[in-house]
Amino acid sequence: MSMESEIRTRFGGFWNALILLFVIVVCLRFSSLELADENLIKRILCATHLFMGCVAAGFLLGILRIFLGFSNDTYTRAPASANFTSGMKYGIVSGGLLIMIVGALQLNNFFGVFQPIVSGLIAKLTALFV
Repeated sequence: MSMESEIRTRFGGFWNALILLFVIVVCLRFSSLELADENLIKRILCATHLFMGCVAAGFLLGILRIFLGFSNDTYTRAPASANFTSGMKYGIVSGGLLIMIVGALQLNNFFGVFQPIVSGLIAKLTALFV
């Protein structure tokens, strides 16, 4: 398959588009709470910067998956385009999850009405390791 069809396969469809939308919403929520006293343009620029950081993490993870794919035997190895696009997808999702975790730990009311539940879960998790 070509790179274009691999990207369309990995990032197309309803659920994949929903995951990308979720990452964008997390970036917008983080920037709007972090820069609450700034103007709208600065908040959107910060959210764009965060999302581009997620894309860069995906790009680096995609390159890493290509290099790690060469250690497999030839008959079990996926094409480089498949390795790159799956690595890119996982990198974007993991970058969004990291932003969400930092937002939950650092910012007040990051999850809105679900914040007391998340704070209770975080307190229980940290009590396990103390």
